[in-house]
Amino acid sequence: MDTATQPSAVPAFNSDDVNHVAEYRSLSVMAIISLLIGLASPLCLISPVFMLLPLFGTVLSLLALRRIAVSEGRLAGRWAATAGLALCIACGASAISRDAVVRTMRSGRAEEFGRSWLSKLVSKETEQAFKLTIDGARPSAPPESGMPSPTTTPYEEFTKNAFVQAILAAGEKAKIECLETLEYTAQSQYDYFVRQRFRITPQGDSGKTGSTDAIEANVTLQRSHFRGDRNSRWLVAAFELAGATTQ
Repeated sequence: MDTATQPSAVPAFNSDDVNHVAEYRSLSVMAIISLLIGLASPLCLISPVFMLLPLFGTVLSLLALRRIAVSEGRLAGRWAATAGLALCIACGASAISRDAVVRTMRSGRAEEFGRSWLSKLVSKETEQAFKLTIDGARPSAPPESGMPSPTTTPYEEFTKNAFVQAILAAGEKAKIECLETLEYTAQSQYDYFVRQRFRITPQGDSGKTGSTDAIEANVTLQRSHFRGDRNSRWLVAAFELAGATTQ
């Protein structure tokens, strides 16, 4: 018996399909990109180099939201742009606040070390103070071949320094106070510099201010992992009387 191939049924057109076509909206590519950048923004908590991610992501998210708003319903993806914006702002704010806290803590530790170092100087413990400087911690290098030996040692040059002489003249009872942090530079997580201004005020036997004027000094303190050390430590990288560089 012959069998006839039955034609496949063609779906009847439904008037509701017009509404489905009319409701179709394309997804905003910019919104998707802003969401991806938002998901990558936590990298800024690892390194300041990645701070560009939340900054760029915030701008891109706002642009995406603007385009979606003026598209008259033709673009979708508001949720993606909003999520990306929230992630970028949250991560950026967290990184900035964390850096501020770290800077404050490191500046406080630098101040403690700076006070201790200046205290050794006013107490005339010059040898101990010298060992806490970069030059004092550096191993002595042999003289170059054919060159005459230096007439003075680094320690002797340190004690003759105008800065050191001024601090020694303040007397053992001098008052040491930190005025401000002038500069903070972090080269890495374990290598950073803090430059601070100190005031050394001579005191008389009664504890009152002596006739000698107070000394203002700028001290650059470095926390690094120096050669030969197992752990990082503080050292004095540079020092100067305020207004005149001496080292």
